[in-house]
Amino acid sequence: MKTTIQTVCLAVTVAFCSAWPAISNAHPSLPNEPSEDCLVEQSYDTILGLLFRDYSVRGNGGVDYRTARHILGISYDDPASGEPNVAPYPFMYWYDANQDGQWEMWIDRDEEGHLADAARYDWRQGEELVTSSKTW
Repeated sequence: MKTTIQTVCLAVTVAFCSAWPAISNAHPSLPNEPSEDCLVEQSYDTILGLLFRDYSVRGNGGVDYRTARHILGISYDDPASGEPNVAPYPFMYWYDANQDGQWEMWIDRDEEGHLADAARYDWRQGEELVTSSKTW
């Protein structure tokens, strides 16, 4: 009887472990947001309402990681501030693992800083592509 229970427990554990990657939303190829030491430059677009931060994860000066945070407010009466008030965590992430121009994009709609919540974005989702139309 004890052997049967151990066998069943082992089978359940193996089944659960093999299903675990399918349950997790985390994408293994998106690293955490780099530290300030890796920051190459930042810019903001008040029309889009986003602050963009470009990083070099490899530390060679080539931009291979980018984030975008929502701008919460801008102090126009204090030009010395130079930086808008932004959300604490990014809304969008881009990563070019090989620095070859093949960027992948993730969106964290909750903006809570949990990479497990970031979903890979594919611009081909949803409607049929306009560019695939034969009328062009």
